[in-house]
Amino acid sequence: MRKTNDATGVAARSRWPQMMPRMSYEKIAGGLASEMAERIRATEQREFCAPFELVIVGSQGAVVFECEVGKDWKVRRQGPAHMVRRSHFPATALLTDRSLVTRTFQIERATC
Repeated sequence: MRKTNDATGVAARSRWPQMMPRMSYEKIAGGLASEMAERIRATEQREFCAPFELVIVGSQGAVVFECEVGKDWKVRRQGPAHMVRRSHFPATALLTDRSLVTRTFQIERATC
């Protein structure tokens, strides 16, 4: 005897919401640094250019990500790899350019 498609199993699977893929800070750091640099360039006269040091401090006060972002926006991680978690937010991002001027940004929530 052959088992047919179980309609209740299909219905049960479709009730569960689709999970978002897990994001790592390493994957989003280049875009984040690029967006932050554009905001700075729009408001300041002085030169602000790569390479950048990017440090993200979570809501608990611990460093959750640290990297260097090159001129080509490629990320070279310096600390341990962490996945993006809701508990890290609101977070503070510190962006330092090659002239060692540091800008601080508040990240309210993670959106992919």
